[in-house]
This record gives sequence, C-alpha cells and structure tokens, in this order.
Amino acid sequence: MSQSLEAKVEPEVVLDWINKIGSDSSSTVPLLQAVQSKYGYLPRVAMDLIIQNSDISGSQVYGVATFYSQFRLKPVGRHMIRICHGTACHVTGADRLDTSLRHILNITDEEQDTAENGSYTIEQVACIGCCSQAPVLVIADEVSGNLTGANAQRALKKHAKKNEEIVANI
Repeated sequence: MSQSLEAKVEPEVVLDWINKIGSDSSSTVPLLQAVQSKYGYLPRVAMDLIIQNSDISGSQVYGVATFYSQFRLKPVGRHMIRICHGTACHVTGADRLDTSLRHILNITDEEQDTAENGSYTIEQVACIGCCSQAPVLVIADEVSGNLTGANAQRALKKHAKKNEEIVANI
C-alpha cells in the first residue's frame, strides 16, 4: 500500500470526539464511526489515541473494529467499487468481474484492494439486491448489471473519464 494513502490524523480532533462522545466502553462504536467518517477508515494512530485517552481498552477498540464489517482498517480509494458475490452473481460470473477490474486497476496483490494511485477500492459484498441483473457491480452510486468482464471495464472507464481518474491499464 502506498504511503500516500495513509491519513494524517489530527490528535486534537480525536481528543475532541472523546470529550464530546464519551470515554467509556459504550462510546466505542460512535468514536470509531466518527474516526471512519473523517478518514474513510480507522488509522492506527487514531485508535491508539482513543485507547490512551479514554477508559476503553485496546482489546475493546480492536474487537469492535474487527467485528463489524462497517469498519475498515486500511485506507480506501476515492471511489468504491462494490462487486456483488451473492449466489446469483457468483453463479453468473462475479469472479470474472473482480479479475477484470483488478487487471485494469493493476491490483496484482491478492491482499490489496485499492489501486496504487488511490483512485478506486474494490470491495466484495454479499448481496446488493439486484439478483435479476446478475452479475452486478456498483461504482460509487452507479449500478451496472448483466455484466461481462469487458462490460465491467467499460463501466469503470466511463466512470473514470467522468471523474477525471487515471486507471492504470486503459
């Protein structure tokens, strides 16, 4: 992961949230939601500030952060691509969409989900509720269905052009 995607955490902002939201264990979820809302993920520095300046233990913070799927521990791109991997999408080619978009974004590491330039993050989701159009993906808020790998790349190229993003393998 590129260092440029890491957020610069402002300690005074995190400390202000602790003062406003609370410092006991019941405040863990709202504090983590505030951090993620600002930075797009949970930077380790911000989680350490919560641990050091509240009554919330490290195991509580990391336990909540890793239990709920809403929280991310890695930086995300400027745009999210959600590829549905529900049953209908899985059977009709969700893996091909994933492979095709990873290729065009030059994401070669299986552990990586964000393009090196920070443009897009690919996320596999369980279901987005468009089974009749499987396989389906969502780029930002734009839903595309009945896709092949080539169609998925065209949808991404269209989105990238509209948003002035650079995609590695176009």
